[in-house]
Amino acid sequence: MIKDLNAYPELRVLNRFSALPPAALAVITLGIGGLLRVIAPGMNTSATQMLVWGFFMSTVLVYHGTFVVNSLAHVFGTRRFPTKDESRNNLLIALITLGEGWHNNHHYAPSSERQGFYWWEIDVSHYILKTLSWCGLVWDLQAPPSRAYRRR
Repeated sequence: MIKDLNAYPELRVLNRFSALPPAALAVITLGIGGLLRVIAPGMNTSATQMLVWGFFMSTVLVYHGTFVVNSLAHVFGTRRFPTKDESRNNLLIALITLGEGWHNNHHYAPSSERQGFYWWEIDVSHYILKTLSWCGLVWDLQAPPSRAYRRR
């Protein structure tokens, strides 16, 4: 367990019972499917369909997105920064993964919440986090270091 996270009891619970969130998602999607069947009988939706699309397909897509970043973003793309690995920035992967494809940027400044350092580097995750910070739901967002913007 990461020491800094020990201060948060909810994270300790999630660490101890890591199967709980996916199991809860599966049960909730199954329940929604059953509820829809009751309150909207004209809808052609079953609990099984909700489980397949709301849980299994979404989980498969998230895993594939993660694996794409950790494999292809070390092979295809451009390198803005000299890092100790072979990470690369890739627009297509960034679009598919909502910004995670700016992988060389991430390896250069891993504590930055923003992975697309420039306006033309589309980073949907950053836009969402920034909006949530304006609402007061997230705070202390770490910007890219100033050295990332120095002329190379």
